Amino acid sequence: MPIYRYKCKDCGEEFTVMHSMNEKPNIKCEVCGSEAEKIIGNIGISFKGSGYYVNDSKKSDNKAKTK
Repeated sequence: MPIYRYKCKDCGEEFTVMHSMNEKPNIKCEVCGSEAEKIIGNIGISFKGSGYYVNDSKKSDNKAKTK
């Protein structure tokens, strides 16, 4: 089962709870008993290949445009 991180809405205490992905538990703070919300963690992103820099980077224009 996955472990989820929660943060109390009142006191800010952070703690972990293990429950299934399909379960929608009503999580209470371990310190003050108030409602807690799930913390969304960081994910790692890896861009591979040459297309990212070639296609998505702005081309620099070194020529001055004059009329």
